[in-house]
Amino acid sequence: MKISLRPGPKTAIPEDRTFDPGSNIVIFTSAKGGSGCSFLADSVASYMACKTTLNVLLVDMNQGRMDSRMVFGLDGSLHVRDMGGLPAVLETLDTSLLKKIVINMEDSLNIILPSLDVENRDIFHTGNLDVFIEALRDHFDLVIIDMPGNLIGHIDLSETDIADRFIFVSLPDNVSASNTRLLMDHVGHYRTSYDFYLVINKYNIRQAVSPAGLSNMVRHPVAAFIPYDPDIEAIVNSRGPGSIFKYNLKAVRNISGLAQKIYQGLGI
Repeated sequence: MKISLRPGPKTAIPEDRTFDPGSNIVIFTSAKGGSGCSFLADSVASYMACKTTLNVLLVDMNQGRMDSRMVFGLDGSLHVRDMGGLPAVLETLDTSLLKKIVINMEDSLNIILPSLDVENRDIFHTGNLDVFIEALRDHFDLVIIDMPGNLIGHIDLSETDIADRFIFVSLPDNVSASNTRLLMDHVGHYRTSYDFYLVINKYNIRQAVSPAGLSNMVRHPVAAFIPYDPDIEAIVNSRGPGSIFKYNLKAVRNISGLAQKIYQGLGI
């Protein structure tokens, strides 16, 4: 499967982009695996690409994982572009290097896949991450990063301005909510809570804590409740995240509402 950057104003990386697009880096993160963080990041990025005129980039930082390759139909070959194509030390990240790692999808969606080598973590060193984030900020209107919570714990947030908005995804149970609060407290040492959105995923499953109880436990208002819908999950896994927006289902409406809230909050 040959993948190349397509020409055109919506999908190609601009050779020269001098204007500052403003606040455009959004990180989706969760303190507990299986919370649906990647599902929501993929879905919101797909919504932004098909419903707006933005040039959108989705960055999957789950090293050693195949999830995004499978969801977006890129698992037919292990030799697709990914973050493993970056040098060990990043002094700059120009268009020629970006073209080695960016994959163009439908609409105006672009993707950077994680390296399948779990030991290839050079990009996450503070100096490299600074260069990486700033280059993405300059080349794309909106960058959505799917970043596991344990990775955020290893980043020096006092030195790296990695995001304009953090989306914390939690399941509706005591353990997930408690761990989410710890993660939010950690990031909150360096960023104002106004930069945070809390999303409760799968709130309709059994043994869920009440919405009021979750808000009190995490000590932050909930920006969105996303119900679990096995049909939507099946559609995403078989046809990709962009396919769900053809359906008028509650889960889809709530995801669309979250995407709209993020879009309006960033003011881009």
